[in-house]
Amino acid sequence: MSIESLVKENIKSLKSYEIPDISCPIKLDAMENPYDLPEEIKELVREKISGFNRYPDPLSNELRKTIASYLGMNKEEILVGNGSDELILNILLTFKSNRVVFPTPTFAMYKILAQIANSNPVGIPLTDEFELDDEGILKATADATSIIFLAYPNNPTGNCFSKEKMLRIVEESEGLIIIDEAYFEFSKETFLSVIDSYPKVIILRTFSKAFGLAGLRCGYLVAHPELVKALLKVKLPYNLNSFSQIVAGCVMENFRYLLQPQINQIITQRERLYLFLKRLNGIIPYPSDANFILFKTTKVSANTIFSDLVEEGVLIRNLTEDIPNCLRVTVGSEQENNIFMEKLDRICRRY
Repeated sequence: MSIESLVKENIKSLKSYEIPDISCPIKLDAMENPYDLPEEIKELVREKISGFNRYPDPLSNELRKTIASYLGMNKEEILVGNGSDELILNILLTFKSNRVVFPTPTFAMYKILAQIANSNPVGIPLTDEFELDDEGILKATADATSIIFLAYPNNPTGNCFSKEKMLRIVEESEGLIIIDEAYFEFSKETFLSVIDSYPKVIILRTFSKAFGLAGLRCGYLVAHPELVKALLKVKLPYNLNSFSQIVAGCVMENFRYLLQPQINQIITQRERLYLFLKRLNGIIPYPSDANFILFKTTKVSANTIFSDLVEEGVLIRNLTEDIPNCLRVTVGSEQENNIFMEKLDRICRRY
């Protein structure tokens, strides 16, 4: 018997999510917060660590309380996961869905996890202006049990979709709607208030972006308590380790005082980067509500620009397979951005 014959049919055709093994001194490819945690938060973490010989709280109760207080919600409306990826998979494993519908291009894991969960992923292309095709999404869900994923702001385009189109989908769709607000702290735009009126809406958030905890893998969702109860049936018992629970709690408790200044710097640098890209010959940047900027190359191929930047020690994301001749740069620190701008300016002048 071959190994191939043992693999499930829905997994055989699956292409794994691969991260290019490219090492560069300046890393602006993964939408991470470029700043280290403030020393005050590190000291709070050190005070709370008491050992790791015991299992973590299986329900992350203290962290859920902290998140609930931060949002003005109830703990019963919060579920914490080992990154948003785990929460997305739990949603797909818990709730019925003949189709998992999402706009394209968008966060790649919606499609990958839908296929892992043996559901049918359906991508509906965005308009030329990177706006939702609400009519297309509603048609795709009309004759099937569906789950809809909407990233807000969208990754990799960086824009917030039309609120009117989003609300139309919320109001007219029969299935669950997952609104992924991974970049909320940069956009300040949210649909959190609709949960009371539309209990079929789930809001996803993460500690990996604005909170600077990409290495600790912690995300959370906000939903009607009955949806959370259902999700608890498939959640792994000790899915979030003790250290991640402690650090995430300390960061969220002190976010407004210690991390908000970092976010303000990132937003300021985002606008600076956008204006720089706009001035370059052969580059078309797209406005962003997140902590990254998508831009198109018109004089030379994106592959060439990407390779030249890597040779100069700067790593950004090449998105040519999804959006022709497009690249995405994460907003870094002022120093990192200066180096990126200097290198890109030199490369563009070369052509």
